[in-house]
Amino acid sequence: MILGLASCASGPGPITPKTPVERQMIGLLQKFDHWDENGDGYLVASELKSAEKASGHSRAKIIEFYDTNRDGRISLKEAQDGLQRTDEAERKAKSSSPG
Repeated sequence: MILGLASCASGPGPITPKTPVERQMIGLLQKFDHWDENGDGYLVASELKSAEKASGHSRAKIIEFYDTNRDGRISLKEAQDGLQRTDEAERKAKSSSPG
């Protein structure tokens, strides 16, 4: 029943990434359930190997950015909220890039 209600809810529509960082952030949301290997609803460092490889950012940096309550793991809500902070992510990506 919950899934039925969620699928009927109107959302903001499709999100089109405008930058590589936005694309990576949206990718995290799309892959969240796949990466949540134990199905507990959270992503921890050991489950972020693919995210690290795809983004070029360390698992620690990924958790640092998304884990707003500092419990050492990323909830789906934190991942979704992170998408609203793309400007911050862009600044951090630029400041950590070589050159």
